[in-house]
Amino acid sequence: MNRTLYRCLLRLHPGGFRRQFGEEMLWIFDEASVTQGSGALLVDAARSLARQWVLRSGSWKVAVALAGALIQVTIGGLGHLLFGPLAERGPLRSANAAARIDLDALIQIGIWTVSGIVLSVVLLAVWVKKFNARRIRAVHL
Repeated sequence: MNRTLYRCLLRLHPGGFRRQFGEEMLWIFDEASVTQGSGALLVDAARSLARQWVLRSGSWKVAVALAGALIQVTIGGLGHLLFGPLAERGPLRSANAAARIDLDALIQIGIWTVSGIVLSVVLLAVWVKKFNARRIRAVHL
């Protein structure tokens, strides 16, 4: 059962890594699971899987870019809410603690925020696709 799970984890690794290290990793699993158990090796294979796909493939760059876009758009929306033209008529009309929230202004900011995030994701996806296509062409040349 554990060997089957370990093999599935190995199959999920990127092809180059699997071809280079897969057989050796399976051999080590077979040897070590008899003497030391298989729990630590299963955890190690799962960590290796995450490391190979995220760090080595460059996917972490996409995650960081998306997080940056989300932060930038959110801060921009909040800045617009607090200091922009909406603040004059906007959601924080009175200075007292029981300030009334303008629902229209919040909906407008939400729409702009979501639109900015969607646009960032689409542009980033197109860029990543073109970047990977160029990288694959360079490898095959």
